Amino acid sequence: MLAGWRHSGLLALLILMLPVAAHAETYPADSGALNVRDFGARGDGQSDDTAAFLAALAASGGDTGTTFWQDRVVFVPDGTYRLSAPLVKRYADGRFGSGFVLIGQSETGTILKLADGAAGYDNPQQPRAVIFTTSKLLRGAPGDGGKDYLGQGEGNDAYMNFVENMTIDVGARNPGAVAIDFLGNNSGAIRHVTLRAGAGSGAIGLSMTRKWPGPTLVQHLTIDGFATGIMTAQTEYGLTFDHIRLRNQTDAAIANTQNALTIRDLHIDGPAPVILNSGEKAYLALDGGSAPVSNLMVLVRNDGFVTVRDLSLAGQARSGVMQGRNGWQSLPAADWHMPMQDAPPRPAIPSAQWVNVARYGATGDPAQNATDALRQAFASGAAVVYLPSGTYSLSDSVEIPASLQRIVGMNSTIRILNRRPTFARSTGMFRAASAGPPLFVERLAFDNTGLGEQVGIELSGPRDIVMRDIVTAGTTMLDRRASGGRAFLDNMCCGLLRLTGPQPVFARQFNSEGTTTRIINRGSPLSILGLKTEGVCTVLDNRDGAKTDIFGGLVYVVRDGAPASVPSFINSGAWLSASLVEESLRTGSRYQVYVGRDPGDPKGAVPVTGFPLRGYGRFIPTLRDTP
Repeated sequence: MLAGWRHSGLLALLILMLPVAAHAETYPADSGALNVRDFGARGDGQSDDTAAFLAALAASGGDTGTTFWQDRVVFVPDGTYRLSAPLVKRYADGRFGSGFVLIGQSETGTILKLADGAAGYDNPQQPRAVIFTTSKLLRGAPGDGGKDYLGQGEGNDAYMNFVENMTIDVGARNPGAVAIDFLGNNSGAIRHVTLRAGAGSGAIGLSMTRKWPGPTLVQHLTIDGFATGIMTAQTEYGLTFDHIRLRNQTDAAIANTQNALTIRDLHIDGPAPVILNSGEKAYLALDGGSAPVSNLMVLVRNDGFVTVRDLSLAGQARSGVMQGRNGWQSLPAADWHMPMQDAPPRPAIPSAQWVNVARYGATGDPAQNATDALRQAFASGAAVVYLPSGTYSLSDSVEIPASLQRIVGMNSTIRILNRRPTFARSTGMFRAASAGPPLFVERLAFDNTGLGEQVGIELSGPRDIVMRDIVTAGTTMLDRRASGGRAFLDNMCCGLLRLTGPQPVFARQFNSEGTTTRIINRGSPLSILGLKTEGVCTVLDNRDGAKTDIFGGLVYVVRDGAPASVPSFINSGAWLSASLVEESLRTGSRYQVYVGRDPGDPKGAVPVTGFPLRGYGRFIPTLRDTP
């Protein structure tokens, strides 16, 4: 029952360098990735490599409009790269751009180091970034909504911004330095990154305060030093953090103003183990982790709401809800709750052994039918197949055999061309029907925009699948059939999800937008860490004994006139737990019902009125609904 709120040439496949650390990786020379060394970067710790980085970022792609996922990876081999000014991506006409994809070889070996006493980094009251990601201007005026696109690159078109596998050191005598000032929307991530500041240097480790941050995934982040570790702001669009280590901050570990933060496995240590959750719309969902204080009200200086699940404070686990500074209610997790799990480890296969689909005739030309070429590449026996930057058109589905363990998309597109009569819309563009080791599908877009609905990946074989940094447009991102294995979904945008079968599904930073039902769950265990939806839609149709847990996130109707017949969730003969917020900017653009029922269900619908207001929207700190 509802419990209310209380609850990137020597050879064709030249390998840049061998991996040297966990999560270390290189790209084949013909993958389409750009290497900063080819633009003049030396990585010797002495030369100023700023201009080389800026040139590589500028070459990574122009404005592709609504097909926002086509930018090329900028690869940074291991080395120490001295910088003296912010790294930012601009288009040829000087406008700020999105698609800042900066991937290092390894977190410990790829070091970006700000020069000591760098010009412009001396004032903590006017902080300046080492990495500065921005939005493009897809539509509208530069100042719409109060944003400053011309001055700060603000907006909600900051698609495909990534910073991964590196350490950023802000050097000495730079008290105004920000390691990363990150703006990302819909699909973007920071992963396996260490941010480092020595004593007296560094204002903020990670700043996400410009309009408008999120949804974005921050995963495996360590911040050592800085006055403030993580600083966030705005009321939208929600931010998801997983495996976060914050050490030695002097002012605050986290300072959030008004946004909705989902944080799993947060560990805080140092002289200022404090979280500032400021503003009456601020929301925190904390799942696991630890802090060296004994009282949640000492850890979190709270103006809004906080939902806590199994957070260890001075060795004692706490679960419950806090409103404001003093309103704490201890609550146990649901007894059927399935804890979030990490994906299985990616296979350590050197890029010398990867196979290019071009070997079999695929060119990345959207006018070419690439179906047979992809089939041959996938069936070649290679464990890793990659698709250099381009668009690969299909006329039929492509089977993924057990021998193929990893598909690396390099931000390429899969679409339908001249559909064969046997290619049904309910069949996956890629199909995994056989048993095998875990399958990894990364950096791909399945785009069938304007051509009718299609399934991107169909999983019916008993093998795990890991989908990471996938964009779907006009497609269902995953149709997991009853016999399919477990699914791990990281940083997913923007299509539907269909689930049947008993194996669990784990999703992090799950963003889905549209007017139809976004998630259809028929009997599966589903755990989501950080949900974001947009549009007049039912977020989840949960039935047939399904068990869905949504921890953290933001639902956003956007448009006026959402009818009472469109509930946020439908839950019938199933279990549902949700802790999140509803964003609304007007009285007419919000849900009227949070949980709807099938006709004839004796249980009544759950209206919104039992939950506390968050501006025009509401806080849903804990909703529990059972058969």
